[in-house]
Amino acid sequence: MIPLAEPLEGLPALARHYKQLGDDVIRTVRQTPHTLSLPATADARRDGLADNRLYVVRGGTLAACCQGRRLLLWDEGDVIIPDHGVTFQADSAVLLAGYDFADLLGEIVATPDLARRWSELLLVQQALLTRCLAAQMPEDGHTGSRFAYFHPGDVILRQGDRADGVYNLFEGEADVLVDEVVVGRVGQGEVLGAIAVLTGAPRGATVRARSRCSAMHIPSDGFHHLIRAKPSLIHGLMTDMARQITELNAQVVAMSSPHTPGSPGPS
Repeated sequence: MIPLAEPLEGLPALARHYKQLGDDVIRTVRQTPHTLSLPATADARRDGLADNRLYVVRGGTLAACCQGRRLLLWDEGDVIIPDHGVTFQADSAVLLAGYDFADLLGEIVATPDLARRWSELLLVQQALLTRCLAAQMPEDGHTGSRFAYFHPGDVILRQGDRADGVYNLFEGEADVLVDEVVVGRVGQGEVLGAIAVLTGAPRGATVRARSRCSAMHIPSDGFHHLIRAKPSLIHGLMTDMARQITELNAQVVAMSSPHTPGSPGPS
């Protein structure tokens, strides 16, 4: 992925993470891809790019454009998920491998870990596009996603606060605390704060960095838009939420259970 703007802090790491996620998803699917050869074109959809397929670049580059601006170039190995708000252009011939969405999603949702990676892939693609668009607009003309960095001990989310968006944690680990008691842990690839954004309730827990953490903050309106545009995101989020809630419940039960004779107390 090659941004077509001034260098953006954190973007190279996020681009590498995106490419790795795409590779993780594609190499697990059994579907045989359809090969599409695009000529140089100002409108890739006119020349055969279909909205019901996911594509992987096998040769050349394909430009993603939004609001009349060329944002970035997808290059070899990048996964492209067509978006109605994005147009695609090619300055020279491009070779793509296309996968049918319906069949692909059937495989993805059948595997919880793959569903989680898929949800993260959607979030990261949205973050890449909005960050590149924001970089080309006046500073007061957008309220898009942004990078955030946390040192050990920093609070990422605070219990009781109003939800203003979600964080996609793409580096590091963090503790989850309820009433200042550690009840769980989250790591790379997790989406933080989605329940509060979806329900409109205050944050139900504090999330505190255990190590240096890098994250992408996506505002609530952008997150809601992404869910409406990509309903398949919900399955991966539900997988994450179910796991987090199960771990939280197990921890609460363990903390509330009386100690058996001879067993060690809490440290």
